[in-house]
Amino acid sequence: MSDLFPPDEASGALFSPSPPLEPTGVPHLDLVLGGGLPKGALAVILGPPGSGKTTLACQIAFAAAQRGEKVLFLTALSEPTAKFLEHLRPYRFFAEDLVGRTVHVFSLQQFVPPEGPITGQAIVAEARRLQASVVVLDGFQGLRGQEIDFVAARRLLYDLGTQFSLFGTTSLVTAEADPRDATLFPEMTTADVLIGLYNTLLGVRTHRSLEVLKIRGQALLPGLHGLAINETGIQVFPRLETRLRHPFIVGWNKKTFSPPPTKRASFGLPELDRLLGGGLTRSTGTVLTGNLGTGKTFLALQFLLTGVAEGESGMFLGFRETADQLVRKAEGFAWNQQLQRALSTNGGVTVHHWDPVELDPDQVATELLAALAQTGAQRLVIDSIAEWERAIRRSSGTERVPNYLAAFLSLLRERGVTLLAIKESTQIVTTQPDFSADELTVLAENVMLLQHLIYQGQMHRVLSIPKMRFSNHDEALHDFLIVAPEGIHVLTPDERDQERLHTFAEQHAAIHRKASPRRSSQSEQEQQ
Repeated sequence: MSDLFPPDEASGALFSPSPPLEPTGVPHLDLVLGGGLPKGALAVILGPPGSGKTTLACQIAFAAAQRGEKVLFLTALSEPTAKFLEHLRPYRFFAEDLVGRTVHVFSLQQFVPPEGPITGQAIVAEARRLQASVVVLDGFQGLRGQEIDFVAARRLLYDLGTQFSLFGTTSLVTAEADPRDATLFPEMTTADVLIGLYNTLLGVRTHRSLEVLKIRGQALLPGLHGLAINETGIQVFPRLETRLRHPFIVGWNKKTFSPPPTKRASFGLPELDRLLGGGLTRSTGTVLTGNLGTGKTFLALQFLLTGVAEGESGMFLGFRETADQLVRKAEGFAWNQQLQRALSTNGGVTVHHWDPVELDPDQVATELLAALAQTGAQRLVIDSIAEWERAIRRSSGTERVPNYLAAFLSLLRERGVTLLAIKESTQIVTTQPDFSADELTVLAENVMLLQHLIYQGQMHRVLSIPKMRFSNHDEALHDFLIVAPEGIHVLTPDERDQERLHTFAEQHAAIHRKASPRRSSQSEQEQQ
């Protein structure tokens, strides 16, 4: 083996070490690139007009300048340097004091010889004179106006990339083009890194995304990733499915067995905890489903407040109610003051509210995972996850939903987070719930169902636990009350009206048989 693959010392450095990786300064882009941008690489950024090509290249370059490196900007032939700088001023990454000292901006026009098309010699000479560590060539497509054909363009990129790499200079080239245009493939083979930016029109909404099509010698995160442009510059939101540990290795998960935690995640409601076998099992996902007004949010807040009382921080990811609305919702109940303390700074519960309008699901996931890591939250409530699922379908298609949810549950499991996800049920009342068509209830370990029961002209609340994978639990219907000032009270066996629950079960079973006569007939034949 040593003869086939000799060490560098014995082989005359036949295998050169990989170049060091430089941080891009763009949030989460280094993760997508597989660690960062290789020093001395030729990186080409492709995309349609307005997709953020220049912004991305400049953000990377100014991050290098902030580290003390020299940067050379070469602007497009059609754009004066003053206009170029004016467009960068609104961004926070732009540092006016560095311009003219470590950041130098010139127009490509001055490198065009009078006798013919542009060559790379003058550009390389200027970069060497300035001792530039990063060179940005903005608007490569503008060189086509100088009558450069595909072969010449490929030669120019090759010459620039080769010369710059010899001196350890990283070059960033932007070009207005479809990143997957096959006609560009010949000239783009010279690039070490290819980054594509996209603007996709979804109905009336524009969805931005980024794709690393190529990076030599690094394990990139494939596919489209969310992207946003705001006053800070560009932010990248890695596709959730790619954030699993080794998600593309085929084979068994070879993690060693570790005993599950013995302490359950309690609701602080003795009767409910008893029905659950002591509480929710740790690091699992629970869907809290039911029709409107059954008390799902109340029960979820009870879950978080019990965690705080036991020394566990929690997080409330809300797509409907803000923190102020949650406090107002708890007015008149004994635990209102406890909730206010928990929601205060360092109180134990962090609320992240998103308006359910044009959500990017990968942005939500990226910021949520970062917040969980920052706060160390062990309990997570999502109210309601239906808005999140809708965002996935609208941005990426229905077929992505199961993979996305499976990845999300797996990432929470790795972090030891216990999830309680609220979701409305389309069935008002049922004694035979069927969740087989719902991706989340199939993937989650536990399902809790809250329902309304109309009996003798009055509304009653009942709960059941149709699914709990890793624990004994009570699957029967159970009464519970929401009364002020106590809050939620699950009735004990001595307190329940067994006759009412029995009548309800019989009535609904009859309704179910009437609604499904064929199924009832088949069932009778099977019994005979």
